[in-house]
Amino acid sequence: MFVSLLITGLAVGSIYALIGLALVLVNKATDVVNFGQGEMAMFGTFIMLSALNATGLPLPIIFILGFLFGGLLGGVTEWLVIRPLLSAPPLNMLITTLGLWFVFNGAAGWIWGYDPFRFPSLTSQSPIELSGVHLAPDNVSVILVALILMGILYAFFEYTREGVAMRAASQRPRAAALMGIRLNRVTAISWAFAGGVSVIAGMLIAPITFLEPNMMVPILLKGFAGAIIGGFGSLPGTVLGGLLLGVVETMLGAYVSASSKEAFAFVLIIAVLMLRPSGIFSTGGGKRV
Repeated sequence: MFVSLLITGLAVGSIYALIGLALVLVNKATDVVNFGQGEMAMFGTFIMLSALNATGLPLPIIFILGFLFGGLLGGVTEWLVIRPLLSAPPLNMLITTLGLWFVFNGAAGWIWGYDPFRFPSLTSQSPIELSGVHLAPDNVSVILVALILMGILYAFFEYTREGVAMRAASQRPRAAALMGIRLNRVTAISWAFAGGVSVIAGMLIAPITFLEPNMMVPILLKGFAGAIIGGFGSLPGTVLGGLLLGVVETMLGAYVSASSKEAFAFVLIIAVLMLRPSGIFSTGGGKRV
């Protein structure tokens, strides 16, 4: 039972980590938390379900298209809504992201209604038995897809010219601009990656929770919590924070009570902010200037 719960916790934590990564990518580019990120993920998941029903394409292809559509959605949103506000006070942009929440939520409800939809799973529903441990196929597929996506992100930021430019711009934007890095391009790419990652997260959680307009609200909050726990601004810390939150939350729900796990994330946030404001896995306490 413990091993099964551990795998479940890692699967849930992987989804928190993906949403947390999307939030951190946007924050690094624009210094704001995009509270509309979860609704963009939900909207993209609805679009992909409609595409699946209309075309009958294999689900792995739909996942690839989902990442591309999420990237397009993030890039267009940045160009139309965020870019004109880059010179405005941060509070204006924060309120705008809350507006995005209502826009995408309302649009999904208007187009598809508020009844839950079933989103197909990547794997069959037959339990996987490994050394006497029964594993849910959905959990295994979530972890594998998340690992692949995180590996792609790592390779992009570590080994590509655009990835290095994004890292430089996030750490020293003025110096990066003086070196010829186009900050508007970096911001657009960050929003595009965040959109693609978040739509994949939505497509991974939809078979477990059903697809409906409000499904991403708790996921967004938990992803935000995981990012804070790991050290908001650190991509590896965000992944570790999301995984830790998923595992501990699952264990609490199984061994203590199901209701306790809902409050745990925010109790942990308060404790981390009080005891280690830079995050559990953060190695530095510097401030970006």
